[in-house]
Amino acid sequence: MAEIDETQHWRRSGENIRIAREATGLSVRELSRRIEVSASHVSQVERGLASFSVPTLYRVAQELGISMDSLFEEPGKPKASVDFAEEQRAAAGEVSLEDAGVIQRVSSRPKLDLTSGLTWERLTGRVENNAEFIEVVYEPSQHASNPPSEVVRHVGREYGIIVSGELTIQVGLSIAVLAEGDSIAFDCSIPHRFWNATDKQVRAIWFIAEESGASGKSAEESMMARHIY
Repeated sequence: MAEIDETQHWRRSGENIRIAREATGLSVRELSRRIEVSASHVSQVERGLASFSVPTLYRVAQELGISMDSLFEEPGKPKASVDFAEEQRAAAGEVSLEDAGVIQRVSSRPKLDLTSGLTWERLTGRVENNAEFIEVVYEPSQHASNPPSEVVRHVGREYGIIVSGELTIQVGLSIAVLAEGDSIAFDCSIPHRFWNATDKQVRAIWFIAEESGASGKSAEESMMARHIY
């Protein structure tokens, strides 16, 4: 797949947000009120002219009843999901593992560039049910002097491993620095935040297992923002 720039990533995601907002019958002003940002900023995001922070993006997904994975997809197309029949066809040699969504090639990873020098790349060929598997890239020191002000929590359990660099993490009141090869697993209902306080890029792999039946309707009771960097 050809490389696309950050503006194109947000144009795609913004269009998906607009489609979902209109489907729920919410106005730009009402959505902006619920997520506590200006209506003009919501409008700019929907037109691909601006981006949301990570926690705001999750609040948007929560209010619109959509998955974060759906923002990776091309606007207007049916949202991909795990298809076990296709996996069986691939196992029988009838279709390729790539077409079945079993393999995700690095050259065609769905990608989302976020604010604060943060990039997500989905590591699965299709949207997973109640789980997300992503690589996150944190650009050099966005928070060298001070950590981000917000903490987040959600329903489920989170697992991560640092591929390169050093990432500062806070879970509850405890703060630690994870170096290359270090890993973490914790209950996501505990308030947490992660940030890059160094002058070097950080790469990490994250797996988030959501609780079965999480509806994505409440910031405190279901799929709220997973990361604040």
